Formats: sequence, structure tokens, C-alpha cells
Amino acid sequence: MTSNLRFVIACGFIGLASSLKLPSYISACSRNDPKLDACVVRHGQAAIAKFINGDIKYRVPLLDPLEITELDVNQGSKQFGLLLRLRKAKIHGMKHAFFKAARTNLTGRHIEWDFEIPKISILSKYDVSGQVLILPISGSGRANITITNLEITYKYDWDYVKKANGKQYMNITTSSLQFENGKTYFDLENLFNGDKLLGNNMNYFLNENWKEITKELGPAVGDAIGEVFRRMLTSIAELVPWEFIYPDIPPTKD
Repeated sequence: MTSNLRFVIACGFIGLASSLKLPSYISACSRNDPKLDACVVRHGQAAIAKFINGDIKYRVPLLDPLEITELDVNQGSKQFGLLLRLRKAKIHGMKHAFFKAARTNLTGRHIEWDFEIPKISILSKYDVSGQVLILPISGSGRANITITNLEITYKYDWDYVKKANGKQYMNITTSSLQFENGKTYFDLENLFNGDKLLGNNMNYFLNENWKEITKELGPAVGDAIGEVFRRMLTSIAELVPWEFIYPDIPPTKD
């Protein structure tokens, strides 16, 4: 399977040599805190409500709804010969994310975050052709794909770079996102050139076989959500020196 993403990012430009502190709504955790993971979760959860609305100063776009110009899924397995294109997509539901756990290894430069999201809905225009399991599918119109009870793990690694201002910054080198979910619901309008009978039967088929279909299409959705995390993280890491993200100070007692 291959997937391609193009995002809408409407944020102002800030030079890469800029040196900012963390936003006022994100409280830093001391790198010396023996309960660093708990601090990260506590402060991270508190920041979600503010961060989700975007922050031009830190090049973070509006994240709920998140706008995706185009998401292509090209699936060529034995059961799926599917080309699905979602256009002008908006992903709703990220604002309800719950920061569940963190595993922070500053020495090894590796961090993992666990989140729960009760539901995300992808509203878009779509074009689809090919085969789903045993049935042919074709059409274009409006799509509503809703995924419930997401359990997300986001992992990333980094090294350090020193910029012209003499300060050290995180440079994200690798990142990945895995997720499991409850049920997936599909509603594709105007399938088969508007044939109501065929379209209703196909939507019924998609919803009855949501597990198999989500297994095939899930990686593309994971790519989209993972790109959200990567962009947020990279925006902060490029603008805020390492010393302000995990400062070398005594831990707070909050």
C-alpha cells in the first residue's frame, strides 16, 4: 500500500535562528524530575486545549478540524485493488485527545507517548475505484469516515543541532505512530453514479466488514494523524532551544 498526504498549513514564517521559550500554556518539566513521565503527561494534557487551536507564533496550524488538501490510498493486495482519494478533508475530534502515558528516555534520545481519542471523523470529498474484498467499487462525492476509540502510541527519536545563535535544539530524526481502534463507520455518497440501491448495499457492506477494511486503510489514517504529531513537535523543536524544553532545574512540586 502507498499513501500520499498534502496538508494545508496557514502559519506565519519565523526564521530558523529564532530562539523562543515554550508557549505560556506549556509548562516545562525538569530533566531532573524523578517522576518526569508523570510531569509530561500532566502538563501535556493541560496544554492540549490551547494547543489544538493553533499558534501562529510557533507555526502550529488549527488542529481541530485539521485540514488535509489530499490523502491518497493506493492499495494493491489480493483482496483490495483500491484507489481512494480524499480531497479537502477535515479531521474532527483531536481536541478530545487524552494524554494517557509517557515513556521518556532523555539519555537514549527516545520518547513514547500514549493517547486516547474517543472518536475522529474525516469529512471530505472522495473519488474511489477498484475492488473492496470481493466487490467492485466506484464513485465520487462526499465521504464521512468515523473511527471510534482510538488508542495511539507515538514514538520519536532525535539528535541535537547547534544553530547560529549558539543554542542547542532538538532535531527530530525518526517518528512513527501506531493505533488500534474500536469500530469504523463509512458513509460514501453518490457511489456507482448515484445508484441508490448499489450505493446503499456497498455502504452496508463496508460497515459490516469494517475490521478488514480498516486493517487495509488504517496505515493511511495513521500517516495522517502521525503527521499532525510530527508537525507539532518539529515546530516547537525548531524554535525552542533544548534548555527550555527540558530545563536543568530542580523539579517543581505541582
